Amino acid sequence: MLKWQIDEHIIARKFTLDDAASVFAVVDSNRIYLRQWMPWLDQTTSVANIEQFIQKAQEGYANGTNLILGLWDNTQFVGVISFNKIDGASAEIGYWISENYQGKGIIRRAVKLLIEYGFQDLNLATVNIQCATNNLKSHAVAQRLGFAQVKTIPNNEWLYDHYVDHALYVLTQSDSPY
Repeated sequence: MLKWQIDEHIIARKFTLDDAASVFAVVDSNRIYLRQWMPWLDQTTSVANIEQFIQKAQEGYANGTNLILGLWDNTQFVGVISFNKIDGASAEIGYWISENYQGKGIIRRAVKLLIEYGFQDLNLATVNIQCATNNLKSHAVAQRLGFAQVKTIPNNEWLYDHYVDHALYVLTQSDSPY
């Protein structure tokens, strides 16, 4: 099983179906906080929805089209880091963390390991991060990890009742310090 030690307490690992109830509990208790940036909350209303998500993550891992890992503080689920889509030599990074774990550098450290894995083990040429233009914390993650903002994509995502523009950040293997 793929498992990374992020710091003294946090690990990243692949999901199992046994994780569904604890993942749903964290999603449900962070619903208002996550709603600022995550467009999937209205479709995530039960443990069964999380089980479907985990099954798709497992299928994507098996066929090489994604890598979705849960973040765990010992046995407590706290968030997700992922290659949402792996397409040939490029991959798109996604992440979120529960509100009470925000601001501790966990996402930055976890995404750094994901980038290293992508460049060294998957031989990716580029990785990218897209985030809403007003999601300053996601911008900070990308910038601290050496990504370059290459463009703004207008009206890129429907977020419940409005469109949001996205910033596209790119890091190439040749420019990567990892």
